[in-house]
Amino acid sequence: MLEIVELIRPADQGRTTPFLCNASDGNAYYVKGYPATVAGLMKEWLGANLALAFGLPVPPFKIAFLDTRLTDNYDGEAASELKGGYVFASKQVSSVTELKFETVKKIDAQLKLSVLIFDLWVENQDRTLTEKGGNPNLLWKTDESGLYVIDHNLIFDDEFNKADFWSTHPFKSVLINKQDDAVEILDFEAKMKKTLACWQSAWSKIPPEWIEINDETQCFDPEKHLQRLSNEANGEIWLKLP
Repeated sequence: MLEIVELIRPADQGRTTPFLCNASDGNAYYVKGYPATVAGLMKEWLGANLALAFGLPVPPFKIAFLDTRLTDNYDGEAASELKGGYVFASKQVSSVTELKFETVKKIDAQLKLSVLIFDLWVENQDRTLTEKGGNPNLLWKTDESGLYVIDHNLIFDDEFNKADFWSTHPFKSVLINKQDDAVEILDFEAKMKKTLACWQSAWSKIPPEWIEINDETQCFDPEKHLQRLSNEANGEIWLKLP
């Protein structure tokens, strides 16, 4: 089990109060704890595993353990929100910046399409970007022209709004002239079905503490969303096209 050994500082941005930390493997990670809620942590873990299996570029991630003594001894109020226990840790990627609207055109069209279809599938409305700004939850590594997909704590949105999704997603325009591409539709359905094979393995690694708290609060219904993912992998996702 990866252990957090040092709290460095709060991240520059993030509504869930992520912290940059050093871990027992010698690497730095951005860590999310209880401010993300237990349901959010479960979604973050499942979403990262699904995105990786889908073929998206996700920074290496793990579930880690944070000793309460680290948060108690940190000189700053923000760490008290982390508490102790199990946390989601995403490895720090060097030399990245938040994706800007003017950079979207530099990204490979097929990768943009894959991110778009994945977000539609997992019902992620927390990836927005227009010429007026937004919250893309995408990182851009300039020296490698590389994209990184992050932040999945708000997927499986019970209030998912199709119109809002199609008006604000950073890559919405890539779908033009794609709706009737039957070969690509079959390819994506096959990819979704293959991706779902990772669900049970990912679920088995979720800390029992998270599951117990979620069972008490009933904030996240994994079976409902797993069934929806399966249905959409068998063709229902295309009913959500604009």
